[in-house]
Amino acid sequence: MIQNPDAQVFQMFPIPLYVTTYRGDTTEFTKYFNSQEMNPATSGGGYGEISKNSYIIDNPICKPLADFFMKCFEDFATNIMRYKYDKLQFSQSWLTYKQPGQFHKAHSHPNTLLAGVFYYDYQPDDSALCFSKEAKSFNRSHLEPSLLDDYQDHPFSQEELYFKPQENNFIIFPSWVMHGVPPNKTNRVRKALGVNALTTGTLGDKETISEIIYGRYAK
Repeated sequence: MIQNPDAQVFQMFPIPLYVTTYRGDTTEFTKYFNSQEMNPATSGGGYGEISKNSYIIDNPICKPLADFFMKCFEDFATNIMRYKYDKLQFSQSWLTYKQPGQFHKAHSHPNTLLAGVFYYDYQPDDSALCFSKEAKSFNRSHLEPSLLDDYQDHPFSQEELYFKPQENNFIIFPSWVMHGVPPNKTNRVRKALGVNALTTGTLGDKETISEIIYGRYAK
């Protein structure tokens, strides 16, 4: 709490986290998800297990869920981020498992625009999703003192934000945001479905020399 009664503090350029809930029946989706073969965790650890199929929701059985995801992505892209685009499409979608003791180190999603996670099998004691403030020279001073012990309790100094989802939550955030999962301290598998989305057609515009026409590079 600031001490100066005449001062005001404003948030500059906040990062959105979109949270909604799928209200339909997930029984058939869950059966399909549970039938998927998983790749074993890498020897170095840090990622848990990822499904061999990385286009999970392309299966017709997932169409109601995929339609819901796309409506949410479009809502986020248009009404939150104010993107100008032709159309969105899914890039990859995959299952991610964390066995007891496994974790997922902080990472972002390259080569895509929006990242989503669907918590189809989440229990209250499962690990939260941890968002991290990325430290780069262009947005952080080279001269910085140590932080007070309660820095995590204040929005402008905190470096990690822990989000505890609920069953059937679907969340969306910009793909460049750093995020990870702390170690699974339960005796059950932590399960989630990751989904990426990207614009189609043309990205950027000719006038600002930022144009990418996807079809131009296809062979």
